[in-house]
Amino acid sequence: MSSSPYSLPALKTKADVEREKDQAKVKRFQAIDRDIQDGRLTEAAAALNELQKEDASDARIYVAGWLLALRAGNAKSALASARRAVDLAPMLAMPHYCLAESLRAEGDVAGARLSAEKALVLAPDNMKFRELAVNLANALGDYAAAEAHLRIAYERDPKVPGIKTMIASAMRFQQKLAEARQWFGDAIADNADDVYAHYGLAMVAHEQGDRDTAQRQIAEALRLQPDDPEFLYLRAAFSGETPERQPEAMTRGVFDQYAPRFDKHLVGALKYRVPQRIAKLITDRYPDRKLSILDLGCGTGLVGASVGRIDGHFVGVDLSLPMIEEAKKHGAYTRFHHVNLLDALDATDANEFDVVVAGDVFIYVGAVETPLRDAFKVLKRGGWIFFSCERAAEDGPDLVLEKSLRYSHKASHVRTLLDQLGFVACEFEDVDLRTENGVAIPGFIVSAQKPL
Repeated sequence: MSSSPYSLPALKTKADVEREKDQAKVKRFQAIDRDIQDGRLTEAAAALNELQKEDASDARIYVAGWLLALRAGNAKSALASARRAVDLAPMLAMPHYCLAESLRAEGDVAGARLSAEKALVLAPDNMKFRELAVNLANALGDYAAAEAHLRIAYERDPKVPGIKTMIASAMRFQQKLAEARQWFGDAIADNADDVYAHYGLAMVAHEQGDRDTAQRQIAEALRLQPDDPEFLYLRAAFSGETPERQPEAMTRGVFDQYAPRFDKHLVGALKYRVPQRIAKLITDRYPDRKLSILDLGCGTGLVGASVGRIDGHFVGVDLSLPMIEEAKKHGAYTRFHHVNLLDALDATDANEFDVVVAGDVFIYVGAVETPLRDAFKVLKRGGWIFFSCERAAEDGPDLVLEKSLRYSHKASHVRTLLDQLGFVACEFEDVDLRTENGVAIPGFIVSAQKPL
């Protein structure tokens, strides 16, 4: 039956028209996304410009612009696009996620975390957003928050790969060792080839004083990654040996993660005062501030911040690039070298620096004869070295690997080495290096001079 010649077509409402327009725009955004993913960045930029001319208030333009800028390697533009997207659509989750990622790339971990949490409030089921929130909480040392996020993710999908191991790790860092041990064990029962579960259980057992389990579990980790330098080191340590050096990758891994919260935690929570004391020793000997300094294991630049600007080169050396990025903020150093201190000393010319500093560095290096010998080489005549060590008992070995997996040194042995290498005016000052779990860690600060 044909329609009446008098019948009219159905009228489209304003909402229908707007919906069709938006559907057409969505297809354009999808095409732009494909261009970005496939590397056709010029075409994507042109299409975004057209959309912006039509309606510059659409936050999706700036989300796409954020992604485009990231692919183009333009972090500054990506951050600006993310901020604009948030301004235009503060009740949409994706702009906050984009801003969180950009802030994290800029080193603003605390700001990134705030944005990630806002994204999660708006889209609590988005696992990508929750994963970012976990990573940022871990970076800031808020392992309770990381655990809470992981538990929510686990409740929604208990089959997420590795999630039991991640929950156990968050518990371990909160010293919830019994619970962590159970979760690591469950993870291994699910997957006997979960190398990080074996590693985590080994570390928990070590902290609990269960040497047999620690040895057995690190052996399992080595079964899966037989050449891993950290696992090889831990096998030796858990067997009662004292390796002379901590693996470079192990030290770097610790401080790469520690960088965003290092100053606040070490100075605030652990009452770390070694940099200030070393700075005072330096400025007492060089009141005119005309000197050159080599700061080995400079970390976030606490020595530089305490000494301030000098009339001369102030060189920082560190294994961790994130730590160096933090140190740059103090404005005290003239340049940095991203390298381990042994290589830095070996590559430095003789008689180049007035002062060499190694504040709380030898606790990770281990044997100190080589770095002290090379420090003597790079010092000018009359130059000084200042360094700190954790104190080992005088009736024990010269070098001790503590339960913390840091090294302590016998003061008498360090003094003997300094004498043998030719240092003079050697002074040892007893100090509490830091406080851990309410207990002071005893140590000493050494001042020693290269003869004139």
